[in-house]
Amino acid sequence: MSSKSKSSVKVFNLEENFPKTIEDLISALEKGLLPFPPRLTKYEIARIVAARAKQLAMGAKPLIDVSKLGTCDPIIIALEELKQGKLPFIVSRKLPTGQRIEIKAQDLQKLEREYGLGIPY
Repeated sequence: MSSKSKSSVKVFNLEENFPKTIEDLISALEKGLLPFPPRLTKYEIARIVAARAKQLAMGAKPLIDVSKLGTCDPIIIALEELKQGKLPFIVSRKLPTGQRIEIKAQDLQKLEREYGLGIPY
């Protein structure tokens, strides 16, 4: 007995679904219009920083001015790039419905800043 599960990937566009008020955010969450949770999780932050730090360690150019940091540690540089919203990473999540959703890390950070959600990294 083999069961084939179709998992479709949906690219989430925050521009089309951006809530205007906190009530709109709650309503969008209840209707399933936003990815869950509407922020970067600590695991996603760790994964993004690790991937970017590896890129920096392998010779990639920083996306920020490193002279202001006073260090050349790739992890600190990657964290600062993430804080400033400079990283063009896409987070892929599997929803409880079995559907996969892709959303820009920058869009999740925008929701965090707008509504005070998430982890202060």
